Amino acid sequence: MMKRMIGVIVCIILPAIVWAQHLSGTVTDKKSGEPLFSATVGLTPESGKTVYTTTDLAGWYQFKKLLPGEYVLQVSYVGYKTYKNKVRVSSASAMVNISMEEDIQLLGQVSVNGRATRAEQKGDSLVYNAEAFKVLQGSTAEELLAKMPGVVVEGGTVQAQGEDVKKVLVDGKEFFDGDINLALKNLPADIIASIEVFDKKSEQAEFTGFDDGEEIKTINIVTKSGFKEGTFGEVYGGYGTEDRYRVGGNVNFFDGDRRVSVLGMSNNVNQQNFSQEDLAGVMASSAGKGRGGRRKGGKAGGGPGNSANNFMVGNLGGVTASNGLGLNYVDQWGEKVKVTGSYFFNQSVNNSEKIPDRYLFDSVLPGMSYHETNSSRMENWNHRFNMKLDYQIDKNNSLQIRPVISFQNNDMTGMWLGSNLTDGAVESEVENNSYSDIDAYSVGGSMIYRHRFPVLGRTLSVTFNGTMSDKVGDVYSDYVNRQYGEQTVEESYGQYKATADKQYMWNGSLMFTEKLTDAWQLQTNYRVSYSNVDADRKVYERAAVGDLYEQLDEDLSNVYESDYLTHSGGVGLRFHQKQLNVMLGADFQYSSLMGNQYYPVYEDLNKKYFSVLPSATVRYTLDRSNSFILRYRSRSASPSVTDLQEVVDNTNPLFLTSGNPELDQQINHSLNLRYIRTTSSGHTFIAMAGATFQQNYVADSSFVAKEDMVLPSGVEMEKGAQYTKPVNLDGYYSFQSMLTYGFPLDIIRSNLNLSIAANYANVPTIFDGMKSATRELNVIPKIIIGSNISHNLDFTVSYSATINKIFNSLSGAANGDYTNHLAAAKLGWTFWKGFTFQTTFNYINYAGLDESDSDYFLWNASIGKKFLKHNQAEIRLEACDLLNQNQAFLHQIGSNYYDYINYNVLKPYLMLSFTYTIR
Repeated sequence: MMKRMIGVIVCIILPAIVWAQHLSGTVTDKKSGEPLFSATVGLTPESGKTVYTTTDLAGWYQFKKLLPGEYVLQVSYVGYKTYKNKVRVSSASAMVNISMEEDIQLLGQVSVNGRATRAEQKGDSLVYNAEAFKVLQGSTAEELLAKMPGVVVEGGTVQAQGEDVKKVLVDGKEFFDGDINLALKNLPADIIASIEVFDKKSEQAEFTGFDDGEEIKTINIVTKSGFKEGTFGEVYGGYGTEDRYRVGGNVNFFDGDRRVSVLGMSNNVNQQNFSQEDLAGVMASSAGKGRGGRRKGGKAGGGPGNSANNFMVGNLGGVTASNGLGLNYVDQWGEKVKVTGSYFFNQSVNNSEKIPDRYLFDSVLPGMSYHETNSSRMENWNHRFNMKLDYQIDKNNSLQIRPVISFQNNDMTGMWLGSNLTDGAVESEVENNSYSDIDAYSVGGSMIYRHRFPVLGRTLSVTFNGTMSDKVGDVYSDYVNRQYGEQTVEESYGQYKATADKQYMWNGSLMFTEKLTDAWQLQTNYRVSYSNVDADRKVYERAAVGDLYEQLDEDLSNVYESDYLTHSGGVGLRFHQKQLNVMLGADFQYSSLMGNQYYPVYEDLNKKYFSVLPSATVRYTLDRSNSFILRYRSRSASPSVTDLQEVVDNTNPLFLTSGNPELDQQINHSLNLRYIRTTSSGHTFIAMAGATFQQNYVADSSFVAKEDMVLPSGVEMEKGAQYTKPVNLDGYYSFQSMLTYGFPLDIIRSNLNLSIAANYANVPTIFDGMKSATRELNVIPKIIIGSNISHNLDFTVSYSATINKIFNSLSGAANGDYTNHLAAAKLGWTFWKGFTFQTTFNYINYAGLDESDSDYFLWNASIGKKFLKHNQAEIRLEACDLLNQNQAFLHQIGSNYYDYINYNVLKPYLMLSFTYTIR
């Protein structure tokens, strides 16, 4: 009996003893003794597969649950000689500390290995190895991404392979609904193993394998294995002169499939983590005023609140105080349900002062210009919630449900003074004081059901989407109009504008695929969509005595309803063999647009459209290093309800606008070719070329009143004022191209990225009854040298130029040539006993659009000290705008004009801050 008990005890304890061995240690620089962060450590048993890990901030590595025996331990780190040695793991845990020698000649296998994993083409994705791009400890994913060839990070936007990135994933899962700013600004660089850039297809296309054209440029951040479980993040706080402050942080709790991320921020130094989506509801009406292909332009005047860009003051100027709070949740519920959800709240207050100047081309109206001074205060509140639920019913059936809810409020007070000038002399001006209050909400959702039949390649998928939105606004404005001549004529009046916009939209689709042969697959689809828009706009004049707004102005008021119904059927063929993948398809689309104006007089509109919309995609992978992709797409775009309403918008009496009920739908054709080459030596080459053609392009038709006049709608138009409405014109086309080449520069242990982009656009327009075209050519060369030395020393030097040439077809001469130069340098250094020094230096120059060039230097610097265990804490003194030269100005081109806009900026300040890294 005793022997059996001993045997049982031995059987229980022995496996625990056998698997109790650990191997751990530190990896450091042999010369300085500094820990080497993110070194790759491999452990290979005598018989078996190699297991890998990476060192943490303290250079620490660890392997757990090892069997006793002989192992080969290998450590590699870019710029250092590879360490390789045999180690024995016995009954006791072993510790092996490794000192790495720097490879002074930067030759040998370690450098080759570092370059070999710099970038690699895997299917449709370009995969960057994060370890091949060194950034300072504490850097964000955004700073890491900016070092990668073919990626441009500027002004809160990210471009990859010449296209705007629309979504960011983390380990293939949505992070705050794919919000670009929230992901890149809050995820630390040191947790990233690789970054994948690809064109994400729609859920249906990913399921069926057929490219339906609904794709967006996407970045997937792949985290290191050591960070798929655990807690990481950072918290920070700072206070400085001029009452400047910045506090916030983010904490991520990763536990396998369950991931919880919490972030918060509060500051008044223009740091914003929200995206344009947070502003979509309150800005919906202004978005409808846009014309495709326009060069950032809009009306020069109109007071505050005409463009969503006013919210993004960090990019364009002004001073913003922001408060934000976010929560992201990812989990696996059982074996069949995956869930992702996020909530984000943002509140911001922007104080903006800007001075726009607009100059009409001499070929259009010689000597005419517009000058404005504008001051506003805007407060915006936003709540955004979304969820994604994936239910794998069984191996052949799945269901996905996605609800989305957002609530927004915007309050604004502002004043502006706008003047029309001829040869520098003021002819008329408008002074405006206004207050607006806008509330908006949007509730929607989508559902996708997918089924695989027992027959290989036969699938059926059904989708349904629905959205309901509502926006209500009140705007109070006081005006003073002045006409200058032999006598000055002045008129004062007040207006109250009440708007209510409601929209209901739903669409559904069926998609069926059938495998014809091993190489051929057939796809058929049917889609139906419907949208209903109610737009109610009432304008009341202020009474001559008192502050009552009782007199309804019928000429400026409008009640309009539109219904847009579309039926579409399509067929597609897919051919796949070895390296070649071809998809050909065509959709046959029938649409009906019905509009009813109920006020001030009843009018109805009934338009029907039929379109044949072909598409094609050709992918050819020559080998792992070379790939081609050719895409052709055609799309239709119906006029918005705002573009169809003929009611006049007199927000700025010097720039009147209205819609056009005779607008036809616009057809867009686009062709794009992309070639990517990656080599084992770390070289990356990307070439892109594209063309866009638009039928029935929605262009601007404008004229300037030579004398006081009355428009057909009954609205008075003063001499010198401009009236614009949309019209359909043929003749719009554009060409785009880009080359980028990145490679390691061994002599200075850096990466060199060279790129050049060239774009040409022909934009038709009508001015004073004359049809013309504005032709714009811009060439953008760029060079970036980014260090790849270590996590203790990092520098980036860059230069770019935007060379613009503008021609008008009437004159054939250049009208608005200008060049923008941007030179930048950034240095970060962690040196003796954890002291840090960081500095950025920028030189910006605009030349050509006005008589005097505009340029300035912006210099920021900081010095700090890291302390506590693993240098997880840092105290830092920052100095912003040391030379007191910071400015914010913008050049932009319209169909027959160019704008030059100045904004207010932050004044120089000092700030003392504390940061703590959570690992």
